[in-house]
Amino acid sequence: MSAASPEHRLVHTSRNPAAKPARKTGTAAEHRVQVAAARLRVTLDQRLGRETPAKTKALAKEPI
Repeated sequence: MSAASPEHRLVHTSRNPAAKPARKTGTAAEHRVQVAAARLRVTLDQRLGRETPAKTKALAKEPI
């Protein structure tokens, strides 16, 4: 693939993979917000007849 080919524009490689920020571990308060949001999403999806992702359902089942 040459630098002038259209496919070259679609390739996005990181120049320095170590420069990516580490995943932030959330506080208890942030976790409670995420659980509450997941519960709202599950309820809304049920009412609208949509499928909720399994990850969201699992989060919604966690205690606040």
